Amino acid sequence: MINLVKPVFAQITNPVLNDPSIGTNPEGYVNGAIQAIISIFLLVAVIYFIWHFIMSAYHMISSNGDPKKWEEAQKSILYAFVGIILVFSVFAILKFVGIVFGIDGLQQLQLTWPKL
Repeated sequence: MINLVKPVFAQITNPVLNDPSIGTNPEGYVNGAIQAIISIFLLVAVIYFIWHFIMSAYHMISSNGDPKKWEEAQKSILYAFVGIILVFSVFAILKFVGIVFGIDGLQQLQLTWPKL
């Protein structure tokens, strides 16, 4: 008898945590998940900063010499910079806490962009 159907062997992997060395290690999985969540959060924060910076610059240009609109646009740019500095400060504080208290998941934090 001829076998027309052959069995297919597939390996299911998580695209977010694509490190094969993790395997079934729950600690490695949690560390990878934390890294992925923080990377996504940083990416969203940078996109949000760029959007507010561009929109504030547009509002400065379109203020037509109105001091009130100009001041509002300046405050918006200032708030955008304060926000992005705050986001990266939180990242640095998390890494520092990981180093001080010996938490492996926080010690190994890196600034990496998520891969799609």
